[in-house]
Amino acid sequence: MARVAFWSLDTSMTGNTHTAIAVSTLVSITHKTSSLLLHGNFDSRKIESAFTPYAELKDKGTFENSNIGVSALIRLVTSNKLTADAVQNYAKPVLKERLDVLYGMNQKNEVDYADLVNNLPYITRKADQIYDLVFIDIPKGTKEKYVTDTLADSEIVVCVVNQDSVKLDDFFERINNLEALKDKSKIIVIGDYEQKSKYTVQNIKIKYKTKDEIFVLPHNYLFSDACNDGNVVNFFYNNMNADPRDYNGYFISETSKIVEKIIDEAKIKDL
Repeated sequence: MARVAFWSLDTSMTGNTHTAIAVSTLVSITHKTSSLLLHGNFDSRKIESAFTPYAELKDKGTFENSNIGVSALIRLVTSNKLTADAVQNYAKPVLKERLDVLYGMNQKNEVDYADLVNNLPYITRKADQIYDLVFIDIPKGTKEKYVTDTLADSEIVVCVVNQDSVKLDDFFERINNLEALKDKSKIIVIGDYEQKSKYTVQNIKIKYKTKDEIFVLPHNYLFSDACNDGNVVNFFYNNMNADPRDYNGYFISETSKIVEKIIDEAKIKDL
């Protein structure tokens, strides 16, 4: 139904991948939707190891296995045999019938990686035929054509920015003039958000005279630890009923706002 790209304008931004992980996990817990999470980053294991401990993946030889994830899909793409079912078959179930994760490139081969990134829109379009939501964490910046192509091909773009005056200046000066984002549903998220910072959402909106809705993904070291430990799903289940005034409850409450915005923009109705 919708492809959702998580992306930052500046290559030095932080919180992009954590936002993708948090949102895709929570939407799968709270809504009766089927989702796929994948990424287009070279030799990155942040997403995979957020759901399964890194040591376990390494011991099983997952990172050298070219018969899983996008490594396997690329062979189908280049032979013109990619189907929607194949995308699901090569993905790793995380939450049964709710969330699958498509592991990233397993070989440190720039030729294979080029095949991947140049075909990201094609792969996500195939995935869109079988999943309600396709979440993709894409590399930051605008210099690479495959990045702008993937942005242009996504229905929703989650734009992650930080509480940094220089980056905020650049972000609000450029974000509405990017051709790849023209006529896109854009969701602005302050990543690694600190409530006590001078740069609160309200102050940012006043300074940059924007009427756009701005969401936040609060900095939460326990969530970061869960990502490092491969324990993200349990983090959410253990804290779903936390008071929004509490540390973890606040994190989940704010993440839920992003989730509901995506559900609304994607026009998804739970069965």
